[in-house]
Amino acid sequence: MNSKIIICAAAVMVLASCSKNEGWKVQGTVKGATEKDTLYLEESVADNWHLVEAIALKDGKFEYASEQATAIPSIYRLRLGKSYIYFPVDSIETVEVTANKAGFDRGYTLAGNKAAAGFVSADSLVADFVDKGGNFDDPAFGAMKRQLSMLVNSDSTALVSYYIVGKVIGDRPVYSLTDKADLRVLGNAVNNYSRIRPNDPRFGMLKSRWENARKALGIYGNPVSMNATVSGRPNVEIKYYDANGKEQDFDKFVGKGNVTILNFTRYDGEGSQANTVALNEVYEKYKGNGLKIYQIGYDPDEHAWRRSAVNMPWTTVWAPLTDNNKVLSLYMADPVNGAPVSFVFNGEGDVIARVEKPADLDAAVAKAVK
Repeated sequence: MNSKIIICAAAVMVLASCSKNEGWKVQGTVKGATEKDTLYLEESVADNWHLVEAIALKDGKFEYASEQATAIPSIYRLRLGKSYIYFPVDSIETVEVTANKAGFDRGYTLAGNKAAAGFVSADSLVADFVDKGGNFDDPAFGAMKRQLSMLVNSDSTALVSYYIVGKVIGDRPVYSLTDKADLRVLGNAVNNYSRIRPNDPRFGMLKSRWENARKALGIYGNPVSMNATVSGRPNVEIKYYDANGKEQDFDKFVGKGNVTILNFTRYDGEGSQANTVALNEVYEKYKGNGLKIYQIGYDPDEHAWRRSAVNMPWTTVWAPLTDNNKVLSLYMADPVNGAPVSFVFNGEGDVIARVEKPADLDAAVAKAVK
């Protein structure tokens, strides 16, 4: 695969083990490989790759055992010829790899690590894009990025986020530091580290990269609430019809200099009444400051939703669940089975707060208005 990853400048640290081969392992099978083939194990260190071991293959099988455990989750790769398989390692686990000599970096499997599935998914998306021509001007590039962004927003390991935002195809980074939408994805990766692995050196590196890029674009301040699940505006289109049958595009509301609330709810659900009361209070209080509210209803009965929606003074739209799993996934919202949730955006279109308790909404909006 003609792709690589930008690696944290901080060298990956290791913990000394008490005795030999008490660290992590990588093993598996490369179908079609013989004793004449050699696998090379490489470790990501200081923006480069360091050769760890040349591994012999016997009947297509291989194994490598480290003498040391990793102190933090780390990234390694196996090289066969000019093809690579990237995989994560954490502490003393055993990573299982199954691949084919022909198309080594296509159709392989990884197991034994919590982040492994994310690595496979990300590289499968990149491989599919490359195999279809790899044209950066093609809509397929944007489609691939949206899917990669979903993986970042749903990442529970932090390392998958780091891996994805550092992906490079050829000599071109998948995510540009000069693109505001791409910076939101990098911001989500930063937020994942702040929640999951705040002591990992990659957190500081990613946060510094994100903040410096924002300043270079003239975006100052710290609009991200590091306690919010989503730290940046997800790159996903939100266009639905209101109670009067008019299509409402969220892009026309957010990032236009006004504070915007994006609210996910279900009118017949638990917590709906308190949610409506809170929204009405802040709307009446701050509409003179330009506050906009874009509310998405996920009621199973559209007609019942419409009867309630026509009475709302803000913009309300209805979203059939079958069409909106992507939006809910990117915003990590579950208004159907859980309580309503709001996201407060500042005038530049950055998320400054995720609000799950109606009583907290006024304070979040007040902060944004100021």
